[in-house]
Amino acid sequence: MSPIPAPFPRQSPRAAVRTPAPPAYSVGLDAMLDAVYETHRRFRHGVYAVPCTTCHVPAGELCRARRSVHAARRQAHRDRLAQHERTPFLAPLAA
Repeated sequence: MSPIPAPFPRQSPRAAVRTPAPPAYSVGLDAMLDAVYETHRRFRHGVYAVPCTTCHVPAGELCRARRSVHAARRQAHRDRLAQHERTPFLAPLAA
C-alpha cells in the first residue's frame, strides 16, 4: 500500500510564523483622507458640528492637531446626539 499524500504541503516552522509585510504608504491614501476630513468639515458632519473645547476652534473647523479630533470634541458630539430623540426614517409613513 502506498501512503496517502498530505492534503497540504508541509512548511518549515519559520515559514509558518512569517507574517505579510504591511502595505506601503500611499500618497493617494493621504490625499483621500484629506478630502474626507475637508468634506466633513465643510458640511459640519459628525464631530465637526460642535466647537472644540481643547483647541478652541469653532464648529465647522478642523482641530489644530492634524488628522486628529480631540477627545473633548468627540465627547461633546456624543452628548449632543444623546440629547436628540432618534426616530426611524419611515416612522411618519407608518402613522
